[in-house]
Amino acid sequence: MLAPDTVRVDQKVLVRIYSLEPEWKVTRAYFDCAKRPKPDLVNVQNETIEGCSKTLFVEQDTILIEFTPTKVGKIKFPEIKVLLKKDANYFNVIETGFEYFVLGGKGNSVSENEKLD
Repeated sequence: MLAPDTVRVDQKVLVRIYSLEPEWKVTRAYFDCAKRPKPDLVNVQNETIEGCSKTLFVEQDTILIEFTPTKVGKIKFPEIKVLLKKDANYFNVIETGFEYFVLGGKGNSVSENEKLD
């Protein structure tokens, strides 16, 4: 049996990211943002984070990331900046990310070449 953070090479993956605080709603999510000094600047009129342009798909307060890994090993997804909104005009920016293990082939065991740290 595979752990929840383990997938197979060439296996389609769908990752869901959401807020654990029900009053804070995911408005937008970005990756590959420009390096800027903290705090992040939020354009409240457009509900965007300045310096960020590559968006991730957000539906019903959940970030949806679908991809198909092509290489074996421990992979780290690029940093994600999430714009959260509470009530009409309260915004917060958080940074998050995730790692996952990609195994090759079809079986349930890890071969010597696939053993990870």
